[in-house]
Amino acid sequence: MTGEDLKRKMERFIHSERHVTSVRIARAFGEDQEGAITCAENLVVAPGLSREAGEALIALVVEGRIFWSPISRAVYHLDGLFLDLPVSYVQRSHHLPTWLPAAFNSPLVHKRVMEAIRLMGGVGFDPAISDPDYGSRLYKIQSELGCERCGRCCTISSPISLEPQDVERLSARLGIGIRKTIQKYAARVEVDGQGAWAMKRASPCIFFDEATGLCKIHPARPIVCRAFPLLSPRTVGGEPWPEWCPAAGCLSKLAEVPQGRRE
Repeated sequence: MTGEDLKRKMERFIHSERHVTSVRIARAFGEDQEGAITCAENLVVAPGLSREAGEALIALVVEGRIFWSPISRAVYHLDGLFLDLPVSYVQRSHHLPTWLPAAFNSPLVHKRVMEAIRLMGGVGFDPAISDPDYGSRLYKIQSELGCERCGRCCTISSPISLEPQDVERLSARLGIGIRKTIQKYAARVEVDGQGAWAMKRASPCIFFDEATGLCKIHPARPIVCRAFPLLSPRTVGGEPWPEWCPAAGCLSKLAEVPQGRRE
């Protein structure tokens, strides 16, 4: 495959997937655990890429065919990466290796995401990870869990946090603008002293269909819903998972995956 062929395939892949982490790009086009793209001194934006895949991705960015934007590291957790580095959402040089979690997208999607980031003031709720190994174990277990579609998480979870990429995806699903989506469905909240954005109505979620017990926007559901129950930011940060979730309740018996914050 020529370099241009690789770039075209990578470009199509990213455009079709809207918000793509470097983990998914690496799995599709070449992995190297030691490989990484930096956008400033010691600032990693795309870990895990092989040299060939990294060069193709850089070329696409330089040519303006794709862009990258900050995204909650919870999206990387969904893809199985728990990078043991400090996290920053500001593009600047650092004295020590630092990670800026980023998603790659098409020019049009990027423009919409950046509008959401501007209106929302950055990414959403993103507490620190107390133990990346703990998160990795939760990822392995979550991949084997099956949602029982009981609807409890849609009816008693609060807040349901929103990321700029969630707003962009929801906006596209509903066919309305970014600003209108925020005004109609999002509200500022405080979680453990940290400001964030969340669904304006939860308990039950405004998009919960009580007749069917299903999500009305399932393909465009927020990142925190995709990460539930084990990979949500608070659980990966060390809080116990909710035992009211049938899929997760039985996990309290698994001694090798302890609940609660690890010291």
